[in-house]
Amino acid sequence: MTKKYDLFSPEFKKNPFLTFAQMRRDDPIYAHRSPSGGTIWYITRFAEGTAVLKDNDHFVKDFRNTLPPDAKKPRKSSMHSLINENMLFADPPDHTRLRALVNQAFTPRRVEQLAPRIQQITDELLDGIAAVGQADLIADFALPMPVRIIAELLGIPAEDQAEVADWSQAIISPGSRNLNYSARKRKVRAFVAYLQEMFALRQQNPQDDLITALVQAEEAGERLNEAELSSMVALLLVTGHETTVNLLGNGALALLTHPEQLVILRENGGWETAVEELLRFDGPVETSTTRWVRADFTFEGHQMRRGDVVRVVLASANRDGCQFPQPNVLDVTRRDNRHLAFGMGIHYCLGAPLARLEGQIGLQTLFERFPNLRLVVPANQLEWRSGVLFRGLKQLPTVVC
Repeated sequence: MTKKYDLFSPEFKKNPFLTFAQMRRDDPIYAHRSPSGGTIWYITRFAEGTAVLKDNDHFVKDFRNTLPPDAKKPRKSSMHSLINENMLFADPPDHTRLRALVNQAFTPRRVEQLAPRIQQITDELLDGIAAVGQADLIADFALPMPVRIIAELLGIPAEDQAEVADWSQAIISPGSRNLNYSARKRKVRAFVAYLQEMFALRQQNPQDDLITALVQAEEAGERLNEAELSSMVALLLVTGHETTVNLLGNGALALLTHPEQLVILRENGGWETAVEELLRFDGPVETSTTRWVRADFTFEGHQMRRGDVVRVVLASANRDGCQFPQPNVLDVTRRDNRHLAFGMGIHYCLGAPLARLEGQIGLQTLFERFPNLRLVVPANQLEWRSGVLFRGLKQLPTVVC
């Protein structure tokens, strides 16, 4: 009988890596039976995880593609569709078209130009922390920095950013806000209405921002429709800050609990390499987003059925000793660090360059500004957020002197 693993408790979240090591050894392709009776496959090794992420024929992101042709129906117009018609939930050829359109707007040059603004916002937030002498690094630094950056990049006015961030949290993590279905639906409706107004304004009066670029993007005579625009902005807003919040929080904790690595960085620099190692060691995303098995087939000796859910456990694959020497050791000088923190294949995270830039500037400035930064409580007493997708701390209380 297949072993059972605790994958959801607060105790597991504190240190999932022992469980992941056991799964890689004993059940690298693990079938979890959900309460609803369905099967969720957890893929915990690097090789098999990479194979899933690159296989768009057997594993699909749009559940409708698991249905027989005569049973497949178009999506109905709904609030749900207005935040889910994006490339994260699409397969080729729809994904190809959407990615091409968004790539026109979310360019490397646009990201590179943000460096001075990221530095400015980082300095402002750290000034506030210095004035007090202590901080919850999540609420006071790791969250507001990327929220402000992605909101400004999109073109959301400063006076609207707090409310828009609240709406985005209602979409991605309603449980953390104790929202019931009706309350979440109200917030989603308000968010969509706000975006529709923004799209109309940008069509009439274009600005130098990402929303304008998305409205104007065109590929082979096609543009994003209203549902695709709303969904894409929602995706960029949520993923544009959620991963960075956890990169900054998890990264700061890793360095605070490995002071010898901080010494290396202070003496030799190398923050770009260090951020890659922090992404591998305890990255911001625990598992990949949902994939479904398109049709019955055998994967690495395991019979998978049409409609089964598949999740690649990125946090486990990044600790696989077959891929990374001394995988449980934090080494900020590690080279050839081809981790899966941002996924792989056609669904590789669009915002990875922005997250990396924010991580490098944010963490380097934090530890240079506060060389005596330390935790207020033992690391094993910190609480981690629930959920299988993201991996991040609820709070990170520190003093700066």
